[in-house]
Amino acid sequence: MNINANYFFSTIANGNMNTNKNFYPEGMTKEEIRKDFNERRIKLGKEKGYPGLKVLTPIQKSRPNLIGKTEEEQKQLMEKYHSKYQDGHYVRITKEMIEPYEDLYDLDIYADILMIDSKVPNVALAYPVADCPVVFLEDTKNEVIAMAHCGGEYIDRELPGQIVDSLLEECNSKPYDIAVYIGPHAQKEHYTYDCFPKFIKNEKNWEGCLTEENGLIHINMDKAIINQLVKRKISLETIYSSKLDTITDPRFYSNNRSYVDQKKAGRFYTGCYYGKDSLQKVKRFNNHIEK
Repeated sequence: MNINANYFFSTIANGNMNTNKNFYPEGMTKEEIRKDFNERRIKLGKEKGYPGLKVLTPIQKSRPNLIGKTEEEQKQLMEKYHSKYQDGHYVRITKEMIEPYEDLYDLDIYADILMIDSKVPNVALAYPVADCPVVFLEDTKNEVIAMAHCGGEYIDRELPGQIVDSLLEECNSKPYDIAVYIGPHAQKEHYTYDCFPKFIKNEKNWEGCLTEENGLIHINMDKAIINQLVKRKISLETIYSSKLDTITDPRFYSNNRSYVDQKKAGRFYTGCYYGKDSLQKVKRFNNHIEK
């Protein structure tokens, strides 16, 4: 299956891709951090082919546990955790939404899933991660992409499957038209826990994805994501999952490895965008991603 969008990721060489003060020298002000962040984003955009400040990242918040709470208690919890959406909530980006902003980092969008189409060219969707997969589903017929950050907690509550649902609902997409890209992430060989992971609440979403070796539980996020997609009739032939391991690959930041290697502390972007001439840039995943 051919794809129309351009996919990219940054590396440690491009620098940290968020404004968390823990990843900057002590004493830097918010203004200095933001200036540094902007300069690196502009440079990355020039390297990857899009305007560096035209990048959208959703504000993704975990929903608090509302079970057994009164209506007023639920309201208070939602306000406390800034949970302005239900699980799997998506927002489709339009030109009108982004026109007032020179830097799209200033546009706050609370959502699990961001969606963009080829009518909004040269605007990137990207998420800053360090071990978690970012998942992209492209409706190749309608030229619409849906993106979500799918770390373990979000896989557990079936966000990968909800990305499919968002395209079906918003665009009447057909599963056979959907191509999938799962970005660099922690691979099962090195992503381990010495106890049962607390983020796993729905064990059915992890069937066949946990293996125990020498007292360690290996977690296969890749398989757990693909299981949810296949359940919604996405073909295995249209799914490309990166085999780059953020834990061991020196090019990537990694939460898992940063405890023993400070150089691995930070966040890298995994993202995508439609170019102005997307129909003239049809490529396949395997000849333009992860060279």
